[in-house]
Amino acid sequence: MGGAVVSVPPAAIERRWESLIPDALIDEIRARVDVVAVIGRHMELKRSGRTWKGNCVFHGEKTPSFHVYPEDKHFKCYGCGEHGDVFTFLQKLEGKEFPEVVRALALEVGVEIPEAAEEDSAEQRARRKERNEIHSANDAGARYFAARLGSRFGDPARAYLAGRGVSEDSIRRFRLGVAADAWNDLPRRLAEKGIGLEALKKAGLVIEREKDGGTYDRFRNRLMFPIAGMDGQVIGFGGRALGDEKGAKYLNTPETPLYKKSRVLYGLDLARETIRKTRQALLVEGYFDVIGLHQAGITNAVAVCGTALTPEHVELLGRCDCREVTILFDGDAAGLAAPAKAAQALFPAGLAGKVAVLPSDAGKTDPDDYARAHGRAGVEALLAKAAPLSAFLIDRAIDRTCAGRPREAALEQKLAAVRELSPFVRMMPEGLARSVFEDAIAKRLDLDPAALHAELSGEKPHPPPRPEPAVARPGPAPRPARPVGGGDARMRLLLPGPAADALGILAAHPELGPVADEEGLPRLLPPGPLAELARELCRGPVAVDEALARLAAAGADEAATRRIRALTGPARPKPEEAERELRKAAVKATIEAVRGEQDRLLAEIAKRGAPVPEDLAVAAQVAARRRSDLEKRLRSLERPG
Repeated sequence: MGGAVVSVPPAAIERRWESLIPDALIDEIRARVDVVAVIGRHMELKRSGRTWKGNCVFHGEKTPSFHVYPEDKHFKCYGCGEHGDVFTFLQKLEGKEFPEVVRALALEVGVEIPEAAEEDSAEQRARRKERNEIHSANDAGARYFAARLGSRFGDPARAYLAGRGVSEDSIRRFRLGVAADAWNDLPRRLAEKGIGLEALKKAGLVIEREKDGGTYDRFRNRLMFPIAGMDGQVIGFGGRALGDEKGAKYLNTPETPLYKKSRVLYGLDLARETIRKTRQALLVEGYFDVIGLHQAGITNAVAVCGTALTPEHVELLGRCDCREVTILFDGDAAGLAAPAKAAQALFPAGLAGKVAVLPSDAGKTDPDDYARAHGRAGVEALLAKAAPLSAFLIDRAIDRTCAGRPREAALEQKLAAVRELSPFVRMMPEGLARSVFEDAIAKRLDLDPAALHAELSGEKPHPPPRPEPAVARPGPAPRPARPVGGGDARMRLLLPGPAADALGILAAHPELGPVADEEGLPRLLPPGPLAELARELCRGPVAVDEALARLAAAGADEAATRRIRALTGPARPKPEEAERELRKAAVKATIEAVRGEQDRLLAEIAKRGAPVPEDLAVAAQVAARRRSDLEKRLRSLERPG
């Protein structure tokens, strides 16, 4: 896994805008905008000849390499490569979609964007109106709760915050507030601000009574945590009970057109710049954890809002150019289970994951307590010892199944560990990351890597070929071993066509060993002599004649041997084309393997019937996404140029 950068697969997140803005209007807005002024709001720029330059906001740097070109209305960072126009800059910086950025700048420069065509604008206008009403209700609610906290009515809540070590600065930065201990306070207070009852209902701030159609406040006598989108606009709330009344300690806004807990990370609006510069995010569980860590100087901390990490969360982090996520949850059972849930989102996306474990010798500790007790230096020291997520999962499985002694464990215990880890292996994209994960499992459990790969991929390893008896008297050399079972059909399964092509290209161009290793070629071949030959070719050259002899000894069918012989001879790819051809062949072979895995999963799902088990559903979804990514990559490789 390491720090490999794999593109984050797009999640099914609803688009905020459907209507298209005419290109002519976009060009007019771009022409009117002062690109230096807009970008200069977010970073310090200094004139340098005909350009303006500064320290790039998209990556940490001390020597300015970010340039703004006012004549051409674009920017370019010569340090990290980011470039584009003012729309691109704001999209990447604020995590907004293109039409939203265009509309905001249009208002600023006085360009009117007409509504869409009459036949489809009514529904879109209604949806925009609803979203605007909810935004206004949330904003007014956040301001009212904050004002109440700062008044005499907020004395008990301020005392509670002081007891938890929350500073006045943190109260302001996180816009904390308090809800009145009353059933119908909010509609009356916000009506003065022009916020109607319907808007409060849509925002989830009030609940309609079933009997008489009246309403009551959702949040009563609670410390209020406004939850913002990446752009800083309040989209929902979390509330912590301050009294001893019955009910949940924490209560969140219900799902609304703006607030969906699987798509929201608390604190991301304040953490995004640090995440973008460090390319690392710290994932915690609670509101106070985020506040406490930020207050200690750990400003890349964000929290899930009462749910496990989801692919949509990972996509949000991807918009901040995050490459690594460290998980820091409470040391209780739920906290220790969190990394396994996070892996379901991180592994398919290719993001590196780490797990930092809070010490438990002083009883239950959460990140907020730890940050207060040890400060920034203590938290950074704890994070420096974080284990890779894959290693953490292996250790946890071994602790549960093998009592922490894997080498001395019985076969049944080792197999139980493999069964526990197999879903995580399949979540990883095909290639180097999965291969390294499998090798780590094999090493910790003292298992044969090839046999483990066969077990995890659902393959049945073939028995090794039986050598002919040695001849005592001088004579011709012993014949190559015959494959057990024989049969052309079996031979075709033994060495699939694309894998044979990749092996032949590698034999002809041994300098491509690192490329073949990166594509996971040894794992695309059946365990045994063929996979071992591929591993040797990845490490260094093997004479063509020797490679062909070993193919025959391993039982490769004549068709595959002819393909490889041709690729090492008359059909040998040109040096400038060889790498692309090898990658194409490896990707085709991987697609065949994934297609086989999909067929197996669909058959198992059909066998189980409804409801579909969650692990099978997740595995099928991961396989479909992986195949889609592979096919997209193959089309890119097949494109000329």
